[in-house]
Amino acid sequence: MKTIMNKLLRYGLLLIILVLPTACNDWNEPEPVNLDINSAKEQNPELWARYMKVLHTYKQSKHYITYARFDNSIEKPVNEGSYLRSLPDSLDIVTLSSPDKISDYDLEDIPLLQEKSIRVLYLIDFTAQETTFTDIAAWGIWLDKAVATVNELKLDGFAFTGTPLYSGTDAELAAHKEKSRLMVSKLSAAAGQNKLLVLEGNPAFVDDVDLDKLNYVVLNTADLTNVTDLKLQIAGVLANDKLPKDKLLLAARIGEQMTDETSIKQDAVTLMTDRVASLGLLGGLGIYAIGGDYYSSKMNYEITRTAIQQMNPSK
Repeated sequence: MKTIMNKLLRYGLLLIILVLPTACNDWNEPEPVNLDINSAKEQNPELWARYMKVLHTYKQSKHYITYARFDNSIEKPVNEGSYLRSLPDSLDIVTLSSPDKISDYDLEDIPLLQEKSIRVLYLIDFTAQETTFTDIAAWGIWLDKAVATVNELKLDGFAFTGTPLYSGTDAELAAHKEKSRLMVSKLSAAAGQNKLLVLEGNPAFVDDVDLDKLNYVVLNTADLTNVTDLKLQIAGVLANDKLPKDKLLLAARIGEQMTDETSIKQDAVTLMTDRVASLGLLGGLGIYAIGGDYYSSKMNYEITRTAIQQMNPSK
């Protein structure tokens, strides 16, 4: 019996050796595989509903707000960081940098974000658009189209950039102010009580009488390189008592650095997160470049999520 078994083993081994090259070649040939991946919602609807309820309760509670600018594109996403769905669930607001380039992928993800109580905003880059429209009537028509797009896509409001104009001819200064006032008027009317209106920039861009129409102001602090300039800028903004502190968000850009009080360079998002409370219990943090370099050693998701947890440790 033992001899027979040994012969069978030798013959079997020989057969494997003869077949192996062909088998390996077959294994190297790629074959399409149809994968039907169920989302978390589909896998456990009851648990998903409970999680959505927790998220909604958190978003409705008093907490430091986290705002992000997302660089969307009509191009096919190159990695998971290019999808809106990859943003942290605890994010409060995301603004689409290129609202004229909203892709089918974005349109598919937007309802998912809204289900998670993340408000999705349409960006109007006044700084870029101002020179395009020399005629106030044409500017008004363009704004009306933006409002119509927001309503059509069921977005949650508007963000707009704005910097005061301090130099120029009287005509240029007057035209600048007329355009900015028209924009704030149209957008605030369209926002009403249910949508958000956010300024990215200097609050002095908006007339004092219109400041109460803004839900938040993401201050133009992302390009600052040291904390001394940051403190001076915040002190100047807080001098205007018409703008509540809880509407003010500090801004930082992922990947940048800032010099602290001891002349040591720190990660800008980390430093700015710490200053939200220490500079006067402000409203929260605005993060730029959230989608770039998503798979670095310290992923942008982790950076953003850590900032949210540090501002709201008990949530």
